[in-house]
Amino acid sequence: MTDRQPLTTPTGPVVISRKSLDALVAIRREGLLPKRFGHVAISRVNFEAPAALANTAPGSDADQLPIQAWPWLDVLDDYPDQHLPSRVAGANDLDAATLRLALAHGASLVLIDGPIKEKAKLSFIKSEGVVSILVSAYRAGHLSAVPPMVKALAKLGHADVLPGPEMLDALWTALDALEEG
Repeated sequence: MTDRQPLTTPTGPVVISRKSLDALVAIRREGLLPKRFGHVAISRVNFEAPAALANTAPGSDADQLPIQAWPWLDVLDDYPDQHLPSRVAGANDLDAATLRLALAHGASLVLIDGPIKEKAKLSFIKSEGVVSILVSAYRAGHLSAVPPMVKALAKLGHADVLPGPEMLDALWTALDALEEG
């Protein structure tokens, strides 16, 4: 029996999915990415998708951000021939492009949300979602609270990046314990 090896590497880039970036832009917290990770990579197909960064509330400023001015965001070529593990082979086109980029570059971490995140973890691809980013930013002192950000995500149409109610209740309990301790 052989040991499974992670498909991510400690020294590789951090790769973000379109859904995760859109959610952070919607709550105007994309600036947390360079604070935590330095540079972040996104696949060209995710970057150039017609509605990229437009999943925000109508009329909000976030849909007009000049992402070319984000020096921390690296747009990298796609790897359509990169093999995906069987658990994630059924990912939608944008998530598949994210995972292919991550595998091709030996990413250290993939920022991706939805059911595909858990499948990626089961495939030995180190993955985190938006809520994990918010919690780590809170713990590092870059956010004053997580619950308002979670409420804003739901209100702005990004509930698909949030865990279920039971997991959120457990998160609030853990955060309360951190504050008390």
